[in-house]
Amino acid sequence: MKKYLIYFIFTISLLAHPHTFIDVYLTINVKDGKTNSINFKWKIDEMTSTMLIMDVDSDGNGKISSKENRFIKNNYFTVFEDYNFYTYIKVDGKVIPFPKTKNFKATIENHRVCYSFDIEGDFNMKKTVIEVGDTDFYVAMMLKQEFLNISGAKAIATGVDNDFYYGYKVEFK
Repeated sequence: MKKYLIYFIFTISLLAHPHTFIDVYLTINVKDGKTNSINFKWKIDEMTSTMLIMDVDSDGNGKISSKENRFIKNNYFTVFEDYNFYTYIKVDGKVIPFPKTKNFKATIENHRVCYSFDIEGDFNMKKTVIEVGDTDFYVAMMLKQEFLNISGAKAIATGVDNDFYYGYKVEFK
């Protein structure tokens, strides 16, 4: 019986691991205590990027053309809407719906696919926390202090242990 229990636990643990790793870079401009602009840049891991490049770089030039960018946005990026872009914006402790994205651009940098996009919203920084993480364990999001570029305010990025998944949050000071 003990042998079967160990096998069961091992099998379940194999299912609960990320398939894609994304470094999250945030550029936030704050004016008068509110966000003026928020830009996300996702740097996707090399293995996933290699598969994406093989699939989407139709002319094989190592760059994303405007036609390829539209294809990526429509077929790979917009699916993240269903997952709130793995980002939870909390205002006064309550998660708000993820704002509309704009200015999507996919690029290839050092063999890694990057997604860059902006969101709308003028959030009061004293009442706002931004968290990233995937509750389903398929995507591992990494947001380090050195990935933050904030003007007009101060913020700190820290890890968050949410019992069943690990995420990161940005708190403004």
